[in-house]
Amino acid sequence: MRGIPGPGLCAVWLALAAVLGAPTVGRTQQAGQCVACHRGLAETSGAGHGFSAWRGSRHGTVGVGCEACHGGDPAATDRTAAHRGVLRSSEPASPVYFTRIPETCGRCHAAELGYFRSSIHFARLQSDGRGPNCVTCHGSMATSVLTPERALRTCSACHTEGGAAPVEKARESAQVLALVRAENVLYDVVATSTAASGAARAARARLLLGRAQRNLDAAAEVWHGFRLDSAVQRLGAARGDIVAAWMALGHPAPREGRPGRAAPGRRP
Repeated sequence: MRGIPGPGLCAVWLALAAVLGAPTVGRTQQAGQCVACHRGLAETSGAGHGFSAWRGSRHGTVGVGCEACHGGDPAATDRTAAHRGVLRSSEPASPVYFTRIPETCGRCHAAELGYFRSSIHFARLQSDGRGPNCVTCHGSMATSVLTPERALRTCSACHTEGGAAPVEKARESAQVLALVRAENVLYDVVATSTAASGAARAARARLLLGRAQRNLDAAAEVWHGFRLDSAVQRLGAARGDIVAAWMALGHPAPREGRPGRAAPGRRP
């Protein structure tokens, strides 16, 4: 795909990350009656997930409970009252019925839903039920974000040689996700360096990083419409600001190079 940088530049950025590292973020888990009851039940579910899957998910870490997707009353202590309105995922009226999942996820993820609605995947899902939904890429509990390797495997389920969907789109999707990963690694590296820099230089870098973050967020949102060229444009804009922030800190511009070369501005 046009606009995707070569592996040499990505290797330089990843080497930079190895030198400086990247920050991590954690949040406190919250609980309700759903959790209090289901934590003691056997790990079986027709939907393919249970309490432990929720606990390890992004939803679990930020306190999004079962009722957000399945309905019910998390404050009720009576089993019947707690499950009132909850439907099996095989029932078309259920909020987790496969064609209704995008709308359910979109209650919180409105921007992503907006882009997904504009995609051919959504049109196919609504027309004959054979298109992907949010679970296809993220799992029932939003426990996964596609890596380039997993994207290639997942997309290739439909995008196959001689299939109904163009095979090259699976490869392009994997390439764009590789670029997303490289851009975010570079962002974390420059943000870490900015936090450790003097106030004068850091002010300009923070301004540039703020603009870069907005483009990274926009690229992630556009991705859900599978507009790969548009995502690449936003990633390119983010890269320009991230590199400019790095240079504002007094470092030389990154150069393309072979894997294993020292990071720009660092001695081997």
